[in-house]
Amino acid sequence: MGNLNFPGLFKPRAAYEAGWSGKVLILAPGSIPTVDFYITSRMRGLSSDNSQYVDSRYCDSGIPPPEQGTFAVIVRHAEPVWLRFLLQHQSRLSGVAFLMDDDIPGAWRCRDVPLRYSVLTSGGYLKMWPLLGKVCDRIWVSTRALQQRYARTPTRVVEPLSLGEKRTAAPTGTRRWAYHGTRIHRREIRWLLPVVEAVQQASPDHAFEIFGSARVVQLFAHIPRVQVLQPRSWPDYLAHCRSSNLALGVAPLLPGRYNAVRSYVKLFDITRCGATGVFSRREPYAPALEAAGASLVGNDPQLWIAEILRLLNDDAIRVEKYHQACRWINAHQVDGDLGALIRDNPSSI
Repeated sequence: MGNLNFPGLFKPRAAYEAGWSGKVLILAPGSIPTVDFYITSRMRGLSSDNSQYVDSRYCDSGIPPPEQGTFAVIVRHAEPVWLRFLLQHQSRLSGVAFLMDDDIPGAWRCRDVPLRYSVLTSGGYLKMWPLLGKVCDRIWVSTRALQQRYARTPTRVVEPLSLGEKRTAAPTGTRRWAYHGTRIHRREIRWLLPVVEAVQQASPDHAFEIFGSARVVQLFAHIPRVQVLQPRSWPDYLAHCRSSNLALGVAPLLPGRYNAVRSYVKLFDITRCGATGVFSRREPYAPALEAAGASLVGNDPQLWIAEILRLLNDDAIRVEKYHQACRWINAHQVDGDLGALIRDNPSSI
């Protein structure tokens, strides 16, 4: 695939004269975490009557024209029919943003994610590419590392925010810990095997949960007290986390082109479970996570084993780290104003 002449990030060329009316149209490929972390979390000041969600995976654009002054957000992917819909009603719109929380144009070059995933990701972008520049007047990206990768194109960094859930730390004595990676984190899942083996052997009180397929079941079958949960939709995953009590969540991140531009959204998932987190010490998110009280360690399994055991066996430190994460999350929620983001003049970025 290295010889393909694949287009890079498009240049926004659209211009809109209508003022924003307070209406928002969100085009997203189903119910996905990207919408919640970057859009829903910023809509607390907006009435639900002023937002419309469209599943952009389907080609039926039979919805009424947007109301005058509507602002549209294309989240990750949309079938071209939706871009043509926006072009058709361009005079009614106040602007269109493309929200990108991974290296979507360059996924096909990334060897740290499964080939099928990378091809589908960049292939979906390729379908949109001829129309994106015509319809978009701005691009929102999730990290400064992603912004720097496409430094020749004007973009705005829009950091993720929590959904604002309120809960308490897992009770004293909780010894359940977890890794909630998805199928694209197969390298990290394999890397965790010796870590999980050592931690589970250290105490009969330790219980570990992980999401995965039959292959993950096979990988961890020899380790005691490991529960492999079936992958589930984003809404079902949220419900699982909100009802969980975990002492600890782990989020290793191995070197790679795709991983190098990831954000710190796992912090929100881990905190939602009542847990504190252990993460790889690496950019782009190390400074934020350190400020949030997460434990950051190098990608040496022995360092991970030691830190996990320390936190599982010391409730006081674990709970204080959880509270530090909650304080950091709450302090950053004040920046969550979608209206201010929309009103920002993209030409000034």
